[in-house]
Amino acid sequence: MKIKMIDLLNKIANNEEVPKKIRYFGQIYEYSEEMKFYYQNRFSMYRDFYAEGNCLNDEVEIIEEDKKIEFLRTTTNDKVLVEFKDKINEVIDALNKLKVDD
Repeated sequence: MKIKMIDLLNKIANNEEVPKKIRYFGQIYEYSEEMKFYYQNRFSMYRDFYAEGNCLNDEVEIIEEDKKIEFLRTTTNDKVLVEFKDKINEVIDALNKLKVDD
């Protein structure tokens, strides 16, 4: 998902919820609640922002956090459906473990 720089800056200025991580000009920045801006290591995104000049219409990519896949739940007592659900939950558990290892 992408958002324009001006919209992101407006969200920060209005104390709205902003993405935790973004990609701008190939660099990944993380939001600092304390400083109210995005940083990469010790460098602020302002450095790249000002170096590029007029870039309020540039888009930044929002990097979303991986979310775990939820297990299936059932209220049925049908033996076949319960076994099927258990097998699917095993696959979901394996996938969630693979996501953590990335």
